[in-house]
Amino acid sequence: MNSRRRFSFAFRIATIVCCLTGVLSNLLRTTSIKGILSFYTMQSNLFVLFFFLGSILISKIKPNWEKTELYHFLKGAITMVILLTFVIYAVSLHPSNFIMDVKTASSNIFRVSNIFVHFITPLMVLLDYFICDEKGHFKLYYPLLWQFFPMLYLFYVYLYSSMGGRFFSVGGSKKYAYFFLDIDKLGVFGVFKYIIIICLCFLIMGYLFVLIDNLLARRKENKKSKQKEAT
Repeated sequence: MNSRRRFSFAFRIATIVCCLTGVLSNLLRTTSIKGILSFYTMQSNLFVLFFFLGSILISKIKPNWEKTELYHFLKGAITMVILLTFVIYAVSLHPSNFIMDVKTASSNIFRVSNIFVHFITPLMVLLDYFICDEKGHFKLYYPLLWQFFPMLYLFYVYLYSSMGGRFFSVGGSKKYAYFFLDIDKLGVFGVFKYIIIICLCFLIMGYLFVLIDNLLARRKENKKSKQKEAT
Protein backbone atom coordinates (compact mmCIF):
# COMPACT_ATOMS: atom_id res chain seq x y z
CA MET A 1 0.00 0.00 0.00
CA ASN A 2 1.56 3.30 -1.13
CA SER A 3 1.52 6.49 0.96
CA ARG A 4 -1.50 7.94 -0.89
CA ARG A 5 -3.59 4.82 -0.31
CA ARG A 6 -2.56 4.74 3.35
CA PHE A 7 -3.61 8.34 3.78
CA SER A 8 -6.94 7.71 2.01
CA PHE A 9 -7.58 4.70 4.24
CA ALA A 10 -6.76 6.69 7.40
CA PHE A 11 -8.96 9.59 6.30
CA ARG A 12 -11.89 7.28 5.63
CA ILE A 13 -11.48 5.63 9.01
CA ALA A 14 -11.58 9.12 10.54
CA THR A 15 -14.79 9.84 8.57
CA ILE A 16 -16.35 6.63 9.88
CA VAL A 17 -15.38 7.54 13.45
CA CYS A 18 -16.92 11.03 13.09
CA CYS A 19 -20.11 9.59 11.60
CA LEU A 20 -20.36 6.89 14.26
CA THR A 21 -19.81 9.47 17.00
CA GLY A 22 -22.69 11.58 15.75
CA VAL A 23 -25.06 8.65 15.26
CA LEU A 24 -24.34 6.98 18.60
CA SER A 25 -24.45 10.21 20.61
CA ASN A 26 -27.95 10.79 19.26
CA LEU A 27 -29.11 7.20 19.77
CA LEU A 28 -27.83 7.04 23.34
CA ARG A 29 -29.76 10.17 24.36
CA THR A 30 -33.14 10.01 22.68
CA THR A 31 -36.82 9.83 23.56
CA SER A 32 -37.50 7.31 20.80
CA ILE A 33 -35.05 5.23 18.77
CA LYS A 34 -37.64 4.74 16.04
CA GLY A 35 -38.50 8.42 16.03
CA ILE A 36 -34.96 9.74 15.78
CA LEU A 37 -33.99 7.16 13.14
CA SER A 38 -36.86 8.49 11.02
CA PHE A 39 -35.23 11.91 10.59
CA TYR A 40 -33.47 12.54 7.27
CA THR A 41 -30.38 13.65 9.17
CA MET A 42 -29.95 10.29 10.87
CA GLN A 43 -30.75 8.27 7.76
CA SER A 44 -28.27 10.24 5.63
CA ASN A 45 -25.57 9.74 8.28
CA LEU A 46 -26.31 6.01 8.38
CA PHE A 47 -26.04 5.84 4.58
CA VAL A 48 -22.60 7.42 4.87
CA LEU A 49 -21.57 4.98 7.59
CA PHE A 50 -22.71 1.89 5.67
CA PHE A 51 -21.21 3.09 2.38
CA PHE A 52 -17.78 3.86 3.83
CA LEU A 53 -17.65 0.64 5.84
CA GLY A 54 -18.90 -1.34 2.83
CA SER A 55 -16.37 0.27 0.49
CA ILE A 56 -13.48 -0.60 2.77
CA LEU A 57 -14.62 -4.23 2.96
CA ILE A 58 -15.34 -4.51 -0.78
CA SER A 59 -11.93 -3.01 -1.60
CA LYS A 60 -10.30 -5.88 0.27
CA ILE A 61 -12.10 -8.37 -2.00
CA LYS A 62 -12.15 -6.26 -5.16
CA PRO A 63 -9.11 -3.91 -5.23
CA ASN A 64 -10.44 -1.99 -8.25
CA TRP A 65 -13.79 -1.23 -6.59
CA GLU A 66 -13.03 2.49 -6.31
CA LYS A 67 -12.41 2.68 -10.05
CA THR A 68 -15.80 1.25 -11.01
CA GLU A 69 -18.71 3.28 -12.35
CA LEU A 70 -20.98 1.96 -9.59
CA TYR A 71 -18.60 3.22 -6.90
CA HIS A 72 -18.45 6.72 -8.37
CA PHE A 73 -22.22 6.88 -8.86
CA LEU A 74 -22.88 5.80 -5.27
CA LYS A 75 -20.13 8.01 -3.84
CA GLY A 76 -21.57 11.00 -5.67
CA ALA A 77 -25.06 10.15 -4.43
CA ILE A 78 -23.93 9.70 -0.82
CA THR A 79 -22.00 12.98 -0.94
CA MET A 80 -25.03 14.86 -2.28
CA VAL A 81 -27.38 13.22 0.23
CA ILE A 82 -25.26 14.21 3.23
CA LEU A 83 -24.58 17.70 1.83
CA LEU A 84 -28.34 18.22 1.63
CA THR A 85 -28.43 17.55 5.39
CA PHE A 86 -25.79 20.26 5.88
CA VAL A 87 -27.43 22.83 3.58
CA ILE A 88 -31.02 22.46 4.81
CA TYR A 89 -29.95 22.56 8.43
CA ALA A 90 -27.67 25.57 7.96
CA VAL A 91 -30.11 27.56 5.83
CA SER A 92 -33.51 26.63 7.23
CA LEU A 93 -33.48 24.56 10.42
CA HIS A 94 -30.63 26.05 12.47
CA PRO A 95 -32.03 29.63 12.34
CA SER A 96 -35.34 28.30 13.73
CA ASN A 97 -33.54 26.44 16.58
CA PHE A 98 -34.63 23.07 15.22
CA ILE A 99 -33.85 20.15 17.56
CA MET A 100 -34.39 16.50 16.68
CA ASP A 101 -35.12 15.34 20.19
CA VAL A 102 -36.13 17.16 23.38
CA LYS A 103 -34.29 14.74 25.64
CA THR A 104 -31.12 15.09 23.58
CA ALA A 105 -31.48 18.88 23.54
CA SER A 106 -31.66 19.02 27.33
CA SER A 107 -28.21 17.49 27.67
CA ASN A 108 -24.76 18.90 27.00
CA ILE A 109 -24.04 16.05 24.59
CA PHE A 110 -26.59 17.61 22.22
CA ARG A 111 -23.94 20.04 21.11
CA VAL A 112 -21.62 17.19 20.17
CA SER A 113 -24.25 15.07 18.44
CA ASN A 114 -25.71 18.03 16.59
CA ILE A 115 -22.37 19.28 15.28
CA PHE A 116 -21.25 15.85 14.13
CA VAL A 117 -24.38 14.77 12.24
CA HIS A 118 -25.08 18.17 10.63
CA PHE A 119 -21.64 19.65 10.04
CA ILE A 120 -18.56 17.51 10.65
CA THR A 121 -19.68 14.34 8.87
CA PRO A 122 -20.96 16.16 5.74
CA LEU A 123 -17.71 18.14 5.48
CA MET A 124 -15.59 15.02 6.02
CA VAL A 125 -17.43 13.24 3.19
CA LEU A 126 -16.94 16.22 0.87
CA LEU A 127 -13.25 16.43 1.77
CA ASP A 128 -12.92 12.69 1.18
CA TYR A 129 -14.07 13.23 -2.41
CA PHE A 130 -11.56 16.04 -3.01
CA ILE A 131 -8.66 14.25 -1.32
CA CYS A 132 -9.18 10.56 -2.09
CA ASP A 133 -11.29 10.04 -5.22
CA GLU A 134 -10.30 9.99 -8.87
CA LYS A 135 -11.98 12.79 -10.78
CA GLY A 136 -13.79 12.80 -14.12
CA HIS A 137 -16.08 9.81 -13.59
CA PHE A 138 -19.42 11.57 -13.07
CA LYS A 139 -21.92 11.38 -15.94
CA LEU A 140 -24.25 14.22 -16.89
CA TYR A 141 -27.33 12.17 -16.02
CA TYR A 142 -26.12 11.31 -12.51
CA PRO A 143 -27.74 14.34 -10.78
CA LEU A 144 -31.13 13.28 -12.16
CA LEU A 145 -30.72 9.79 -10.68
CA TRP A 146 -29.38 11.16 -7.40
CA GLN A 147 -32.78 12.80 -6.90
CA PHE A 148 -34.15 9.33 -6.15
CA PHE A 149 -32.58 9.28 -2.68
CA PRO A 150 -34.29 12.36 -1.15
CA MET A 151 -37.52 11.45 -2.96
CA LEU A 152 -37.41 8.04 -1.31
CA TYR A 153 -37.24 9.80 2.06
CA LEU A 154 -40.41 11.77 1.27
CA PHE A 155 -42.22 8.51 0.61
CA TYR A 156 -40.86 7.13 3.89
CA VAL A 157 -41.96 10.14 5.98
CA TYR A 158 -45.55 10.08 4.82
CA LEU A 159 -45.76 6.29 5.09
CA TYR A 160 -44.27 6.43 8.60
CA SER A 161 -46.68 9.20 9.66
CA SER A 162 -49.71 7.46 8.17
CA MET A 163 -48.88 4.36 10.23
CA GLY A 164 -48.88 6.37 13.46
CA GLY A 165 -45.17 7.15 13.62
CA ARG A 166 -44.15 10.34 15.43
CA PHE A 167 -41.11 12.62 15.56
CA PHE A 168 -39.98 14.09 18.88
CA SER A 169 -38.68 17.65 18.98
CA VAL A 170 -39.38 21.01 20.63
CA GLY A 171 -43.10 21.29 21.28
CA GLY A 172 -43.58 17.56 21.84
CA SER A 173 -44.33 14.79 19.35
CA LYS A 174 -45.01 15.73 15.76
CA LYS A 175 -46.56 13.94 12.84
CA TYR A 176 -44.00 15.19 10.33
CA ALA A 177 -40.22 15.44 10.62
CA TYR A 178 -39.81 19.00 9.32
CA PHE A 179 -42.06 22.04 9.10
CA PHE A 180 -41.90 22.13 5.30
CA LEU A 181 -43.39 18.62 5.13
CA ASP A 182 -46.36 19.41 7.39
CA ILE A 183 -49.18 18.84 4.93
CA ASP A 184 -51.80 19.46 7.63
CA LYS A 185 -50.63 23.06 8.17
CA LEU A 186 -49.28 23.96 4.74
CA GLY A 187 -51.64 21.96 2.55
CA VAL A 188 -50.65 19.91 -0.48
CA PHE A 189 -49.68 22.95 -2.57
CA GLY A 190 -47.66 24.48 0.29
CA VAL A 191 -45.62 21.31 0.79
CA PHE A 192 -45.28 20.85 -2.97
CA LYS A 193 -43.66 24.31 -3.27
CA TYR A 194 -41.05 23.42 -0.70
CA ILE A 195 -40.37 20.07 -2.35
CA ILE A 196 -39.90 21.72 -5.75
CA ILE A 197 -37.48 24.26 -4.26
CA ILE A 198 -35.49 21.51 -2.51
CA CYS A 199 -35.40 19.36 -5.66
CA LEU A 200 -34.21 22.27 -7.78
CA CYS A 201 -31.51 23.16 -5.26
CA PHE A 202 -30.46 19.51 -5.07
CA LEU A 203 -30.31 19.31 -8.87
CA ILE A 204 -28.25 22.50 -9.12
CA MET A 205 -25.90 21.22 -6.43
CA GLY A 206 -25.59 17.95 -8.32
CA TYR A 207 -24.68 19.57 -11.63
CA LEU A 208 -22.27 21.93 -9.89
CA PHE A 209 -20.65 18.86 -8.35
CA VAL A 210 -20.36 17.22 -11.79
CA LEU A 211 -18.93 20.43 -13.27
CA ILE A 212 -16.29 20.67 -10.54
CA ASP A 213 -15.45 16.98 -11.03
CA ASN A 214 -14.92 17.47 -14.78
CA LEU A 215 -12.88 20.65 -14.29
CA LEU A 216 -10.58 18.93 -11.78
CA ALA A 217 -10.15 15.98 -14.15
CA ARG A 218 -9.24 18.30 -17.06
CA ARG A 219 -6.83 20.22 -14.87
CA LYS A 220 -5.07 16.99 -13.97
CA GLU A 221 -4.90 15.91 -17.63
CA ASN A 222 -3.51 19.30 -18.68
CA LYS A 223 -0.89 19.06 -15.96
CA LYS A 224 0.15 15.61 -17.19
CA SER A 225 0.34 16.85 -20.78
CA LYS A 226 2.58 19.76 -19.80
CA GLN A 227 4.85 17.44 -17.86
CA LYS A 228 5.17 15.13 -20.89
CA GLU A 229 5.95 18.08 -23.16
CA ALA A 230 8.58 19.27 -20.70
CA THR A 231 10.33 15.90 -20.83
